[in-house]
Amino acid sequence: MDQLRLSFQMKKSILWGCGLTAYLVFAVTLAPASLWLKLLPLPADVKLGAVTGTLWSGQIAGVQRAPLYFPQLSWQLQLAPLWRGKIGLTVNGGELRDTELPYLQLAAELGLGSVTVRQSTVRLPIAGIMPQLQLPMPVDATGALVLNIQQFALGQPYCSALAGNASWQQAKFKAPNGWIDLNAIHSTLNCEEGNISLQTSADNPLGLLVKAEVLAGSYRINGSLKPEASMPKEVHQAMQFVGQPDGEGRFPLKLQGQIRSQ
Repeated sequence: MDQLRLSFQMKKSILWGCGLTAYLVFAVTLAPASLWLKLLPLPADVKLGAVTGTLWSGQIAGVQRAPLYFPQLSWQLQLAPLWRGKIGLTVNGGELRDTELPYLQLAAELGLGSVTVRQSTVRLPIAGIMPQLQLPMPVDATGALVLNIQQFALGQPYCSALAGNASWQQAKFKAPNGWIDLNAIHSTLNCEEGNISLQTSADNPLGLLVKAEVLAGSYRINGSLKPEASMPKEVHQAMQFVGQPDGEGRFPLKLQGQIRSQ
């Protein structure tokens, strides 16, 4: 009899525990998103529009941190990966067809001390990126940097895994006599010793073949370029300031500097 009573009490305690856990989970995920955002230590220069929805599924009508601006940002949590001790997250922001603005389509899984991303797309206007780089001379450029991420895992300082490609779409830069169209510059993305590495292919009007690395707070670019004969004469004349060409007529290119933070 005592064993039956003990068994009943244990089952009752388990049911109470499961019920309380379920209640807490729903209370947390269904609480207003505006409440949770107030608890986040956001940088002072981040401006948020009206927040609607819950932690589970919500939307912000405008997110700005100069020079980036998303007219809207939405998110959705997913429980499918919960059996692996993770929770899924999808984030969407910006307008795909408006190339003047950033765009984000992110699919991630969050775990204890881990963040992984798969099959995601990020688009950033070049005009907003250039001022953040400490370049030897001012460069006026337009277009968009498009990142197609097949796989990414957060690490130190940036990554522990990365596979994908990047491209500078509608690439143009300003010369003394006007804008020069570079079409598009394509590259592959990798993770090397925790740093983000980008390797371009030379199939572009500048013949730009470089390896660019994003280090902890800085960048480094090594490679060469060989402008096509069809490029304006100003481009070919500017090569004398780059250096002496090698036996294949390629000019060495080496740059490094700091990445400015807001």
